[in-house]
Amino acid sequence: MPAYSRRVEVPGKSSEELYQVVSSDIDRMLAKSSIGNFKIDRDPVRKEVRVSSSMFSATLLCQNGVLSLDGKLSLLAAPFRSKIDEGIDRWLQRHFQGIKKA
Repeated sequence: MPAYSRRVEVPGKSSEELYQVVSSDIDRMLAKSSIGNFKIDRDPVRKEVRVSSSMFSATLLCQNGVLSLDGKLSLLAAPFRSKIDEGIDRWLQRHFQGIKKA
């Protein structure tokens, strides 16, 4: 499975603030996409959200001022990497101001 990684700076946001936004909105975001069934595991102590489906698996780590996404895309999902980036960018713009890719 091809690897997918992304790191986004969100200045002025604590790991707790980032985790609260991500963990509360991830269900809605994924339900709007056409990825089929998925499983979400939240770890509030580590400020981490893990998602898995037949199309991908990913771990999103919330740190002070930074969101890090590391995952694997299925061979069917890999060609849509730019669409995935666009969707993530739109979500970030709606929820946070002043973001930039690291």
